[in-house]
Amino acid sequence: MLSGTSVDRGRAEVPGIVSRYRRLRWGIATGTIAALAVLLTLEGPGLTVDEPLDVRPGRKYVHTLFERGWRFLTPEVVDQVYRDNAEHPPLGRWLLGIASVLGQPFETVWKGPDPTDSYVLAGRIAPALTFGALAGLIAFVAIGRWGKAAGLSAALALVAMPRVFAHAHFGALDTFLAFTWTAALLAGERALRSSRPVAAMSGAGLAWALALLTKIHAWFLLPILAILALVRLPIRRAIPALAAWSLVGCLLFWAGWPWLWYHPWSRLLAYWGTGVERSTILVQYFGRVYADRDVPWHYPWFYFVTTVPIGLHAFGLFGLVRGWRLRSRDPLPMLLAGSIAFFLVLFSSRVPVYDGERLFLLVFPAWAMLIGFGFGGLFDRPTTSRPARIGLFAVLSAQLLAVVLTFPFGLSYYNGLVAWLPGADRLGLEVTYWGDAVDRVLLDDLAARAEPDATAALVPTLYPGQGTLTTGFHRGLARRGVILKDQEGASSATWVVLSRRSAYWPPGWTERLKADGGRLVATRRLQGVVLAELWYFPRNSSEPAL
Repeated sequence: MLSGTSVDRGRAEVPGIVSRYRRLRWGIATGTIAALAVLLTLEGPGLTVDEPLDVRPGRKYVHTLFERGWRFLTPEVVDQVYRDNAEHPPLGRWLLGIASVLGQPFETVWKGPDPTDSYVLAGRIAPALTFGALAGLIAFVAIGRWGKAAGLSAALALVAMPRVFAHAHFGALDTFLAFTWTAALLAGERALRSSRPVAAMSGAGLAWALALLTKIHAWFLLPILAILALVRLPIRRAIPALAAWSLVGCLLFWAGWPWLWYHPWSRLLAYWGTGVERSTILVQYFGRVYADRDVPWHYPWFYFVTTVPIGLHAFGLFGLVRGWRLRSRDPLPMLLAGSIAFFLVLFSSRVPVYDGERLFLLVFPAWAMLIGFGFGGLFDRPTTSRPARIGLFAVLSAQLLAVVLTFPFGLSYYNGLVAWLPGADRLGLEVTYWGDAVDRVLLDDLAARAEPDATAALVPTLYPGQGTLTTGFHRGLARRGVILKDQEGASSATWVVLSRRSAYWPPGWTERLKADGGRLVATRRLQGVVLAELWYFPRNSSEPAL
């Protein structure tokens, strides 16, 4: 049974209650379990839109380094390697590339050669391991601050968030950012409590550099830690500490991204501009289709509230109340709450926001820690009886059912506040957004039904070649000569694989589905809601062209 010691004893930390060695053991154990939970289910979700766009550049980094050696850092090679993928820093793609290249032989034995040379499944190993590291970090820190009950429940809460758990399966950048942002935030907070804050903040700058090298969101840690430093330290100590942290972080960010070594100022400005100057993405929200800059202000708040199990929210709200009451003893809970509010407010502005929770996925580890803080406060009360503790643990553990019952489509999870996924569908919310519902089960069905070399298409597709890359991820289709075309080829295809991201359906597609020529032959559903479909259109169909 969980046990721990409450911060209510009057100290911000509880040193000696759980030794550093035991905390490390608990952190490694929880991280290992979390990573294994993802690794053992890695092939469940289908290929998402962004995965090839992140894994393939990473493979290019690794192969070019092997081929060119030290010449990798020369201007001409840097231009060749980074020119077409400089919208994000390279750390996450390096990790994906390394995992993909190292895992390629195992994926080849398991699934056969990838005709697109992407090996995304092997690349997924990197975010899976990173998710384990994130769960372990949360457990390690929270146990040290608030006791074992709080720390272990915080890690469990992270795993029990279906959308967060789902993201850990995808070869994209979001789980990396959740880890590096959380590590940088916690490292900066700890450094500002040090008796030598300048030296400690210099070390914390390394963690910030890793976050900067992951995604643009990390720059917003600067105002958050600046406010914390000015509140916690006299200005004569706060300014040098912030300067040391900023200098180390920015220098290592520059050193870690060779793209910035040449024409640094123009390229840095162009990179910062990607946050505001980019292609518009369409969002379906309450039955209407919006451009990403035009979604209502409450979009991020709504998705934060409705994509986490209600029981976890209840513990988190208690953690907020408890953190406010004990803010003078331990300011960490309020820092975590402030970091969450910062991003929700940011994405309530004219900043582009889409894909539900994905762009602010980094707030959920902080919320998991607040959930653990709330759970620990209830569990460790002297007046809490043993049966009550058993009940609390049962309620917390029951939240894991949301992950089990929605797998492999965790990105489609909504909680009971909107009557789960069926309620979200009735409200006109996106039931799926990233293509993960076009999974192995649906494509196996297509491979079994289609004649060799049959024409097939994927709808919708968001960039050229997405259909071909989806074919390569599955393999069985390619072996039968069934290559998914992009949505432009759907009008003449015999077979159409349809994902219910209807904001991107081609013009006239809804009308074609309602006509008589096509036949629905297979679906992928969650809670009775259709997420993806397989349609057959006979060659003699009289359906109108799209």
